[in-house]
Amino acid sequence: MIRALLCLSALTLAAQGPPPLPLPAPAPSGKVSSNPLKEVVRADLAPTEVGTPEALTESLYAFISGPKDQKRNVEKIRALFHLQARIMVAARHPEKGPFLRPMDLESFLSFAPAQWEQTGFFERGTGLTVQKQDGLAQVWSPYEIRLAADGPAMFTGINAIQCAWDGKRWWITHLEFQSTPTAALQAKPPEPAK
Repeated sequence: MIRALLCLSALTLAAQGPPPLPLPAPAPSGKVSSNPLKEVVRADLAPTEVGTPEALTESLYAFISGPKDQKRNVEKIRALFHLQARIMVAARHPEKGPFLRPMDLESFLSFAPAQWEQTGFFERGTGLTVQKQDGLAQVWSPYEIRLAADGPAMFTGINAIQCAWDGKRWWITHLEFQSTPTAALQAKPPEPAK
């Protein structure tokens, strides 16, 4: 339990700390793309997963959540987001105060799924407000984070999700989130039996 809590705290700090180092350049394969974003693998998603801003938000929670050691389907997570989407973590450093950490989707995916798979990670929406005007939507979704589906909430927070309609489906174009530790995370774990 202590290790799981440390890993979850590490995920939060990783999201709040400096951006991850750039990925090493791939070895030449003979075929070079002028746009590396064209080379990323994206899953095909059903209209029930991306047909409304509400469905898009529920799909996000479903795709990132799962027990420890369960591989996340990164292609499905990636397919929720527009290729030029941005992610912003609004955080608070214990000594320096509030700050923002922007990143692109690939930077986020370079570390987050591995952390989710190491600790177990269940993010569940606790509410949903959608403001929509034609092909744009703003989703406000408070959430809780747990290590196990039936475990105590370790963090609460809110997702601010901007979505856009391209004539066929909705895309996440910007995701901003902020989390706060709960009393369950701050509580001292029980001492192991001797």
